[in-house]
Amino acid sequence: MSRRARVVRSILSMGVTFAAIGGGFFAVLTAVAAAFGRLDSSEPFFGIAAGTFWGFAIGVTFSTSLAIAGRRQSFDSLSIPRVAVTGAAGGLFLAGALIGATTLAGDSFTGVTEALIALPLLGAGAGTASLLVARRASPKLGASDQSESVK
Repeated sequence: MSRRARVVRSILSMGVTFAAIGGGFFAVLTAVAAAFGRLDSSEPFFGIAAGTFWGFAIGVTFSTSLAIAGRRQSFDSLSIPRVAVTGAAGGLFLAGALIGATTLAGDSFTGVTEALIALPLLGAGAGTASLLVARRASPKLGASDQSESVK
């Protein structure tokens, strides 16, 4: 498999990972809202679907920017704060895109504060978690090795 194909596969895989984290995060928030009787009964799973969608978008944005910025570095040399800032920047970029697209469509976006807080936090948390998982897997694989399951 060519290097470019491996990078694209990795970017999409990171998007799926972030989608799972985002969906899980919003599933917990939905359960808490239901426990306190604050769940909108007309769209009970909207938060989970939105968290999954935006998690995927943040993951792809984060992974692409990390692939560009850290293309010559190993997981061990990447710092956790740098990765967290990159993930938060991806979330902030997507929050801005969401707000801008809604405004251009002529609608009013009511969740500006929530988007500007939740999406960067989701990006930073998921980016940090992804780096920690990658570092944990790194000693099991050599620097240029691939897992048998992804070849």
